[in-house]
Amino acid sequence: MNLDERIGSRLTADGCFFRVWAPHAQKVSVVIQNGPYWEVDDAAIEQELTRCGDYWSATVPGVQASQLYRYRIDNPDCGVFEQLDPAARDVISSDLTRWDPSDRNGSVVLDAEPFPWAPFETPRFENFIIYQLHIGTFAGRNDDFDKPWTTFQDIESKLSYIRELGFNCIEPLPVHEFALDRSWGYNPASLFAPESSYGSPHNLAHFVDAAHRQGLAVIFDVVYNHAGPGDNVLWEFDGYAPEGGIYFEGGQMTDWGRGPAWWKREVEDFYYQNARMFFEDYHADGLRFDVTTQINGEHLRLVVDRLRRDFPDKYLIAEHLPDHPWIVKTGQFCATWDADSHHECQRALAGQEPLNKVKGFLGWDGYDYAWNLVKYTLGSHDDVGDQKSGDAEDGLTNWDRRHRYFVDQLGGREDWTARAKCRLAWALNVTIPGTPLMFMGSECHMASPHVSWGYWHDGADDRGDHRFNWSIAGDPIGMEMRRLVTACNAIRWQNPALRAESLSIPHEDHTNQVLGFIRQLCDNTVLIIVNLSEQNFTGLSYGVRTGGYNGQWTQILCTQDAAFGGWDGAGNAFHEPWTQADGQIYINLPKWSVVVFRRN
Repeated sequence: MNLDERIGSRLTADGCFFRVWAPHAQKVSVVIQNGPYWEVDDAAIEQELTRCGDYWSATVPGVQASQLYRYRIDNPDCGVFEQLDPAARDVISSDLTRWDPSDRNGSVVLDAEPFPWAPFETPRFENFIIYQLHIGTFAGRNDDFDKPWTTFQDIESKLSYIRELGFNCIEPLPVHEFALDRSWGYNPASLFAPESSYGSPHNLAHFVDAAHRQGLAVIFDVVYNHAGPGDNVLWEFDGYAPEGGIYFEGGQMTDWGRGPAWWKREVEDFYYQNARMFFEDYHADGLRFDVTTQINGEHLRLVVDRLRRDFPDKYLIAEHLPDHPWIVKTGQFCATWDADSHHECQRALAGQEPLNKVKGFLGWDGYDYAWNLVKYTLGSHDDVGDQKSGDAEDGLTNWDRRHRYFVDQLGGREDWTARAKCRLAWALNVTIPGTPLMFMGSECHMASPHVSWGYWHDGADDRGDHRFNWSIAGDPIGMEMRRLVTACNAIRWQNPALRAESLSIPHEDHTNQVLGFIRQLCDNTVLIIVNLSEQNFTGLSYGVRTGGYNGQWTQILCTQDAAFGGWDGAGNAFHEPWTQADGQIYINLPKWSVVVFRRN
C-alpha cells in the first residue's frame, strides 16, 4: 500500500509524517514534546494537520526518534481534548489521555533505522508444531530471574528449551498494549504498540529475531473482535460518542460488549494495517485471530483476503469455534482451531466412548488440507487457564467444563495413569492429521499437588501461584514427559507421512478399545496403534490389521517405554514383526498407550 495511506507516525527524510482518521473533528493538530513523560505545561511543537476526506495528515520537520506526541482534537460538540494515536507504534503505557488531562502518557515516535534481521524462512503450512506461551509468566518462578512478571528479553533465554523439545514455532498470547501491566492480553488498549510491561518495539523485534535464530517461527495472537473495557484508545476517539464512537458504532455485540464497526472501510483498513505491521515491522510468520465468530465474516474475509494476497507464505489461523470449513474456504484463513481435539480427547481418556471419540477428531472432513485444522489434545490457554480461582465456567462442580491442565483433569500429577494418558494424548496429537499445538507446561505435567488447583493463571490467586514453575519442569516427573514430547516431535519431523493429507483406519477393536490408523506418503508408511483401555497385551499376542500394507515393521515410538514413565519391555523394541497371511502384525500393546511402527 502507498506510504501516504498508512496511519500512525513515520520518520522520513523531511521530518515525521502523521496520519489519523477523525471524521467528526473540526480541527486536528499534532503536539510534540521531548520525553520521557508527557508534561502538560512543557513547551511543545504543535502543527495543524490537513484534512483529506475523513483523514488528517502532515509532515512535521525536525521531529526526532523517541519524542512524544499526542493529537489535539477540536470537536464542536465536546470541545478540545488530547488523544493518543490509535496507530502509535509505541506508547509509554496504556493509560487513557482524554479522560485525564494530567496523565503523563504519550505516543512515541520510533527510530527509522532498520532492524538487523537474521535470515529466516517461514515454514510451509504442513510443517508447524506450535508451542503456545504467555510472555509475562513463562519465566520468573523458581529460575534465575525470580521476578513476578517477565519481559520479551527474559523469555529469550527460554527459547532453546522450546526448540530442544522439537517445536519449530512459538505462539505468544497477545503482546499488544493492554490495560494495566498484568493480563493475559485479551483486553487490548493500543493495538499497534507492544505491551509496555513486556518491553519496547526494539525488544519485541529482538525477541522475534532471537526466536528465528533458534529455528522458531513466531505467530502473533491478535484481538480484533473487541477492545478492553478500560484504557481503550479507540473508544469515542474523535469525540463522537454514540455506541462508542467511530470505531464501534453499528459494530456487532460480543460477549465483551460492543465490537468494532467492521462494516466500515476505515475500520477494516485499521485492522489490515495492524496485521500488516506484524509482518513488515516484526517479521511475523503468522497470526492467530481471536474469536472470529464474534466478527462479521463477510467483512473479515475482505481483510484476510488482502493479507493472503500480500503475504501468501504466512500462516493465518482463526479461533473459529466450533470450527467450520467456511472460515477457510470462503473466509480465506489458512486454518482454524479445532476445539474438539481437546474436549473429545479428554472425554475419551475419561472412559466416555473412547474409540468413537478419538475417531471423531482424527481427520479433516470438509477441509482441503490437514493443516487447515490446528489440534491441541492437551488443551490451549483457554482450556488450561482460569481467572476465577479454579471456578471458571463452574469448574469446581462441572468436570467437563473445568479449566485445568490435562493431567489434573484425569487424576493429578502424582497419578501414574493420568500421566500415561497425557503421553498418549500428545503422541496422538503429533500422529493425527492437523497442525499440533501445545500450551506451556503441558510438556512437563505442569499442575498442582492438589487435583482441583492445577490450572494456569498469570499470578497468585486463592489457590496459589500458577505461573510456569521451573522446578516442576526439571523434576523426575517433568523430565519423563519432556522426553516423551521430544521423541514424539522427532518422529513427526522424521516421517513426512505424518504431515501429509493421508489417513486410513484399517483397525477398529471396539471390544478392547484399540484403534489403528495408517499415514502414508510415497514410501513412508506409518502405522499408529492407540490402546484406550486398562488392558495390557503381552507375549506378542495382539493382532493389528495393516490395511493391505505388507512387509516388515519397526517400532519407532511406544509411549509406555521406561524413559517416558512406563516400564522396561512395555513395547516392541527388539521385535520387528512381518505382516502375516491374515493381514495382521502381532505385537505387545501396553495399556493407555500409543505405539507407532514404520514399514521397512
